[in-house]
Amino acid sequence: TIGAIVAMAGLVLSLSLSSNANAAGSAKDKKAIEDIENKIITATSTDEVMKYYDKNDIDLYDFVPPLQYQGATAVHGDLDNFFNNAKDVKGNFVVLVVETGGTMGMARSIQHFTWTDAAGKQQEATLRVTDVFRKEDGKWKVIHSHVSVPVDPKTGQAQMNLSS
Repeated sequence: TIGAIVAMAGLVLSLSLSSNANAAGSAKDKKAIEDIENKIITATSTDEVMKYYDKNDIDLYDFVPPLQYQGATAVHGDLDNFFNNAKDVKGNFVVLVVETGGTMGMARSIQHFTWTDAAGKQQEATLRVTDVFRKEDGKWKVIHSHVSVPVDPKTGQAQMNLSS
């Protein structure tokens, strides 16, 4: 009766506090991943990007061959190929969505980039990017990144600048 009501009120309060703590932790984790995503999209060198990748467990599916870049050395080489051939790289998010749960997080986005290629020609691309994060020792690191563009099934050509 009174004891049961007090016990039930304590349980409800405990669950409420736990839920609020998880929501606060989740908001903090989402903010941390959003901050990392913003640092990656504004990076101007391979080394800047690699700071946010797990050096022991990183896998990249880029829209350029080969099928996958597995390991820090391969990913570093792919990023070098881009940054060594692009100047004045500027990127922004068209859409960025972040989800977290415990030690795993995910950011999915549509990103628009402009740059000048090695021949001096202006380039631009709108990409779909999904980054998978793992939290270790209080730090979020990308363990998988998937970059893609839609392909026109009739022509087999990449559609680099779709807006919707």
